[in-house]
Amino acid sequence: MRGRRASASEISTPPTTGRSEGGEIANCELSGGREQRSVFDPRSWRWLRRLVLWWIDSRAAPIPACADTAKQRALELGCSHGAFLIQLRELGWECLGIEPAAEVASRAAERGFDVRVGPLEEVVAVDPQTFTPLSFDAVFAWMVIEHLHDPVATLRLVRELLKPGGTLSFSVPNFGCWERRAFGRFWYAMQLPTHLQHFTSGSLRRLLEINGFELLDLIHQRNVNNLVGSVGLWLRTKFPRWSVGERLIRWTDNPSALGLCLLAPIARLLAMMRQAGRLTVVVRRK
Repeated sequence: MRGRRASASEISTPPTTGRSEGGEIANCELSGGREQRSVFDPRSWRWLRRLVLWWIDSRAAPIPACADTAKQRALELGCSHGAFLIQLRELGWECLGIEPAAEVASRAAERGFDVRVGPLEEVVAVDPQTFTPLSFDAVFAWMVIEHLHDPVATLRLVRELLKPGGTLSFSVPNFGCWERRAFGRFWYAMQLPTHLQHFTSGSLRRLLEINGFELLDLIHQRNVNNLVGSVGLWLRTKFPRWSVGERLIRWTDNPSALGLCLLAPIARLLAMMRQAGRLTVVVRRK
């Protein structure tokens, strides 16, 4: 199942946390295995959706528009159902996706995308003609790096694929934030055993520097999912007979627009204090 193109009709069980050679991406509650529908449901009030998007930004990094002079290539690692690939395509990018879960990848394939199933290292080894060195203008990896057994090897391969000056944009949980210290083992983004790596802003800077990337931006996301999920985990453990903890955890999968609006001031305050639970990083190949 690995290292090949996903078919639109393919159905199989996604991998969990089994280790493989190279950097395998595992599924978890934080990453893109599920599509969040409630906030962007077309039946929602348009003004409320606009307000949510103004207050809350799950990535906080603008997607670069494709240059008019030439078709630019973008690669997304862990592309899930293809929601972000749609945004890239609408901006003129020629985009490819890599997704380790075959069933999830088939959803993106149904949307007309070229999606390969497997870890990056295996996909590149199987199809070196498509994934040639210096062939991509941008690579994206939202909530992926923390799942890798060997992030150094993956970053080096990404650098090989990028053209000189090409960019890598990714997001990870922020292990250095106050909510992790406050909640300890109940921190929602800990996600053991699927999260194999944990990063602070300092460790990210060192990791990127030694792998030949220049840091362009490090953004604290306006996002409260980790905070809500942490409260839910604590309540579920301390008060197992109460249902509120489980409801809060489920809320993080499909947050309501009204709930996000109510929590938005907290999200913006944490981002301003550089204590957000998630980081977005934008780097350039040296």
